[in-house]
Amino acid sequence: MKRAVIAGGSIAGLLAARVLRDRADEVVVVEPDQLPAGPVNRPGTAHGEQFHVLLGLAQELLTHWFPDLLDDLVAAGTVVCTPGQDGRMFVDGRQRPVVPGDVLVPFYRPLLEWHIREAVLPSVRLVSDRVVGLVGGSRVNGVRLASGSVVDGADLVVDATGRGSRLGAWLAELGFPAPPRQRIGLDLGYATALFHRSPDERLDGLLAVHSLRSPTSARPGVSCIAPVRGDRWMCTISGYGDDRPTRDPDEFTARCLLEPADAFAALARTGTPAGPVTTHRFPHSIRRDFHTMPTFPTGLVPIGDAVASFNPIYGQGVPSAALHASALAAWLDTTESSTAYFRRLKVIVDTAWQTSATEDLRLPHVTATRPLTYPLQRAISTALDHAAMTDPLVAQRFAEVINMRIRPTDMLTPTVLGRTLLANLRKP
Repeated sequence: MKRAVIAGGSIAGLLAARVLRDRADEVVVVEPDQLPAGPVNRPGTAHGEQFHVLLGLAQELLTHWFPDLLDDLVAAGTVVCTPGQDGRMFVDGRQRPVVPGDVLVPFYRPLLEWHIREAVLPSVRLVSDRVVGLVGGSRVNGVRLASGSVVDGADLVVDATGRGSRLGAWLAELGFPAPPRQRIGLDLGYATALFHRSPDERLDGLLAVHSLRSPTSARPGVSCIAPVRGDRWMCTISGYGDDRPTRDPDEFTARCLLEPADAFAALARTGTPAGPVTTHRFPHSIRRDFHTMPTFPTGLVPIGDAVASFNPIYGQGVPSAALHASALAAWLDTTESSTAYFRRLKVIVDTAWQTSATEDLRLPHVTATRPLTYPLQRAISTALDHAAMTDPLVAQRFAEVINMRIRPTDMLTPTVLGRTLLANLRKP
């Protein structure tokens, strides 16, 4: 391959560049943001100042491409937390069983992106512009830019422009249909505040706390606390619809005091704010089903949120982007058509979508159409979730699903279902 062009320089685009630099003579990344010279947030990542965590699979995939990345993050102040010893997960105030193995890596999004940029961009060509269309017809060989120029001569164009991707409109200009879409309206809002942290300080004896308020609770959502950049606590709270949090610091404190996990009240009572409350709104989850398209131009593929964007409270964004990059690498090493790439993406998207959508559809305010099999899916999911609170084997498998190492359907084994049944029969 002589030239590959990537529209978008966020994490998905950078991972695509990392894959393509081993397979193309030249890689061009087109990014409209002026990329900062350090770990500073930029306009294209409106959620960059919010809470992020690297799930187990993301840690493994990123370390594969960037062996020193986790060490670099730790050297820059990222605090790695050991389950049980440093971190706890709660559901409606009840502690989940500790599952040994994976470490919890809360991270500052601009820091992670900057380290990946530092590893990738020196070996690619960066164009500061915005892609507004495609060049070609049945075969795409370049992109049109907002400045009026083009980058052509491409053997492959990758759309990594995120959840707001205009690929459907670009395809229409070439005479192709837009990909079918599925959408779940969430109206999720979350708010984040930083607090000063002294060396070795803990809250309720912990470094990291993840508190889920289930869809059946009075105020569904997720709240998280963890240290970032060494001398700061980052605290995020979330809510849906009319219960979305605001930038009001007094309201933020009141929400922390109501949180069923004690660490939040401890932070609210003793912590010193280190900045304003920042908010972000996530209107809906969306997936674009490219695998169903009867025709698609050659020389073009999407990646990351341009394919699917999920409820962020499940932390699936970075590992999904990494899995897409792995699928891209595997596909490029074959002579198969893009249909084979889309089949690989479908497996990845289906897994993440099932994990998040099954729970999202339990939210009372969500009006999306439930599939005919949803009552059965919900019953099984509820039973497994209850069993994971008491049975160590079910808890282990549940953690593997959360960390995206296995699919939700992989839990449906006779052993796991049998233990789930016993756990639910013992339910008071």
